[in-house]
Amino acid sequence: MNTIYGISLGPGDPDLITVKGLQILRQSDIIFYPGSLFKDGRKESYVRPMLDHYGLQPDKLEGFFLRMGSDRTAAELTYQQTAQKILQLSGAGKIVSIVCEGDLSFYASFSYLLEKLETVNASIELIPGVNSFSLGASLHQVPLCLQHEKLAVLPLASDITEIEQTLENTDTLILMKIRMGWKELYPALLTKTWKYYYCERLGTAEQYITADIADLAYREIPYFSLLIIKK
Repeated sequence: MNTIYGISLGPGDPDLITVKGLQILRQSDIIFYPGSLFKDGRKESYVRPMLDHYGLQPDKLEGFFLRMGSDRTAAELTYQQTAQKILQLSGAGKIVSIVCEGDLSFYASFSYLLEKLETVNASIELIPGVNSFSLGASLHQVPLCLQHEKLAVLPLASDITEIEQTLENTDTLILMKIRMGWKELYPALLTKTWKYYYCERLGTAEQYITADIADLAYREIPYFSLLIIKK
């Protein structure tokens, strides 16, 4: 069985892939990529345009599409079926890669596939990448940490008390997956004197950033968004 590769693509700008990651993609026979499956049957993939940018042959690309939501039953089945396909292809001598946006160790769907591939002791190599909040900090031209400052990350935060408590012992806080609780959280954020750096769809043609939280009063917050908070 050949080595199976997990490759980080970065947050959205296809040029932010590592040289090593791109080299392996071009050597791969099959590349699995994630996408979303909606209730009306639509399929969308955030990473597919990135793969197309590299000029890879379309017949090398195979998507696995997941329903978004708290019920993970269907997603678990998709992961299991995808892992079986990967193992079969690798066992047949194919060079197989699996890609994900951002970094594959940070809130990435790849981790669920990795768990299943490791149960059969498959040979796996992971290629790290650029996190979305690293790109966000770069675009805002603000350091995430300096000297002895502390950094924290909270997903799905909608409770201002939790954020206040975290910032008591932290200098910079990154809020990930903010769409779910944004309507509850936003009014409370307006009452604070913290500095905010909002980012959405980083690295894409639809990228939007602002350091003025008032700009978000009527904005529809997408899934691919984050907020950097500094005291």
